Amino acid sequence: MEIPQKNDMRIGIIGAGKVGGGLGKLWVGAGHKVFFSSRHPNHLKALTEEVGPGAYCGTVADAALFGDVILLSPNFWSVDDALEAAGPLRGKTVIDVTNPVGWNPNGWMIRSLPVSTTGGEELAKKLPDAYIVKAFSTIPASFIPHAFYRPAQLQRLVVFYCGDQRNSKLAVHQLIGDSGFVGLDAGPLRLARELEAPGRLHRAGLVGMAEARRLLNEITESVQNEQLVSSDCDHRAFTVAIP
Repeated sequence: MEIPQKNDMRIGIIGAGKVGGGLGKLWVGAGHKVFFSSRHPNHLKALTEEVGPGAYCGTVADAALFGDVILLSPNFWSVDDALEAAGPLRGKTVIDVTNPVGWNPNGWMIRSLPVSTTGGEELAKKLPDAYIVKAFSTIPASFIPHAFYRPAQLQRLVVFYCGDQRNSKLAVHQLIGDSGFVGLDAGPLRLARELEAPGRLHRAGLVGMAEARRLLNEITESVQNEQLVSSDCDHRAFTVAIP
């Protein structure tokens, strides 16, 4: 894939926790301008001082206005609140890193959506004038700060992404590379089910390009055989105890 390089993107981060904060630091280091936001913007001042020039912080609405690209990284159950605080996102590329999981009354983690849909697709319904790209949902937040310790291209680990708008996917592909990973296009947004828990690409975790391509080819074959919705996506297959 030929990627038009643009090293000065304006990125608004909604939810500057381990994922949003970690990626934002790396993107500022790559030359982009990043606006961190959360429900408590005053708590982000130390983060922006640590990151240095090119980093800003404020309200969710400020981040939404600032960014041409928006990283949406709140907890899944807070997405509606985050979107309400953000306001219109018309024409923006929105990177959805959320996983649609929650807890049942017994304290077990379960998928929060029926198998007929995905978090990425539901977000696209809520933001019909934005361009949704699912990405970073397969990467443990704790690994993000360490990605640049694998500088050789062949050593880099894969971040799968999917979406329906080419230019937005190209921008996300570059940002994946700028954060120390290597991007692999997994197809249209409906393939988000494989990038979200408990999808096969999500379960694969941290993999290199050769294994990533093998997994993606395997999944593509299953889609062509109309086997995308399978027992792999059954809610009971993703029920784990929370310590």
